[in-house]
Amino acid sequence: MKKLLNKSLVQFFVYATIVLGCSAPLFYYVMEFFYMKDLDELILFRSDEFIEDRLLSFFPDGIELWNQYNEDLQIILYSANCPLDKCVQVPFYNKAEGHDVDYRVLYRKIELEGEPYLLVSRIPMIEPKDLTRTLVSIYSLFFFLLLISFTIFQKFVSKRLWRPFYDSLQKIESFHLDEGNVPVFKKNDIAEFTRLNRLLANLIANNVQVYTRQKQFIENASHELQTPLAVFQSQLDMLLQQPDITENQMNIIQSLYSVSFRLTRLNKNLLLLAKIDNSQFREMEEIDFTGMLKALIDGVGFLAESNKITISLTLEAGMLFIANKTLLESLVTNLLVNAIRHNYRDGDVWITGTKDYLLIRNTGKKMELDRQKIFQRFNRNTEERKGNGLGLSIVYQICKFHGWKIEYDYVEEMHQFTCFFHVSGS
Repeated sequence: MKKLLNKSLVQFFVYATIVLGCSAPLFYYVMEFFYMKDLDELILFRSDEFIEDRLLSFFPDGIELWNQYNEDLQIILYSANCPLDKCVQVPFYNKAEGHDVDYRVLYRKIELEGEPYLLVSRIPMIEPKDLTRTLVSIYSLFFFLLLISFTIFQKFVSKRLWRPFYDSLQKIESFHLDEGNVPVFKKNDIAEFTRLNRLLANLIANNVQVYTRQKQFIENASHELQTPLAVFQSQLDMLLQQPDITENQMNIIQSLYSVSFRLTRLNKNLLLLAKIDNSQFREMEEIDFTGMLKALIDGVGFLAESNKITISLTLEAGMLFIANKTLLESLVTNLLVNAIRHNYRDGDVWITGTKDYLLIRNTGKKMELDRQKIFQRFNRNTEERKGNGLGLSIVYQICKFHGWKIEYDYVEEMHQFTCFFHVSGS
């Protein structure tokens, strides 16, 4: 993408090229007009000087010798066809050029010993091709100087004029909604930038306020739902203990149990996201990631076995991380459960763990997931209702909390999630 400064410079030079190109013929005729005017003044001066200083002492027998040494001021026989006392343009043969050249000529009637003659004062003009070459040279030099000077001037001036804009842009780029800090923009004396900063500050403040209310609502709702869900599950337990329960009633209770577990899991995930957003997981400790990963794989082993999914594990020994243990366990668990749930029967899961990254690959539906939406909350990449759409969002938030990076790829018909623990610049 082009910068605004470069784009404006390009447009200016295109405009300057068009203007200079269109004005070239006018400039050519203006140059030619003033050049002809100067020549006319010169040939008039020569003829006046000759008449005033030499005519009285000049004799007809000296005409031939005079014309031999004065090519541009000659005396010829009088002819009524020649226009008198005005400058005209007439072609004459030019020895230096070897062909006819246009001259500016002034014919004046004089008398020598009572006989009429014509005093011809003339000066050769620049040929059109030479004048055009001169004009092109001047235009090229002018355009080159204009290009350099305007570029330097524009960059210098624009750097100062656009400084408030780039300052605001930098603050917007470093703004994070979850931090809740509205950036303070520098004051400036440019009305447009002042208006922009005011609108941005209001917009960000409103978004922060809405985001804060949303977080509070989710957290409060999750806390309030815990008690009703616990009561609901205890009532289901009491119903299961009834001696005269029928098979149909048992099926209904099992269905309610499934819904209850789903709601409980959703509530826990929402509460976890709210706590991450509020930075409530401050406890960091050194964790043996190798041992934790093996234990968590054993914990989801029953889920893999029920679907006959094979888990292959490759780990480095002695992987130690400084992280929040609860969040790290949640991250790995969500990735593992995701790889198993969205697999097919007799599928495979490959896990590779190093001190730099955790890679989990799995077979599954043979189509790439939407990279733009995969880590969004309540996003489901398939029509199947597996999970609540918060697992990968939790993974993303945990990585963001620790300064890690999570990426999704679809390679060789395999879904691949990679968590990088050491991110440059973090």
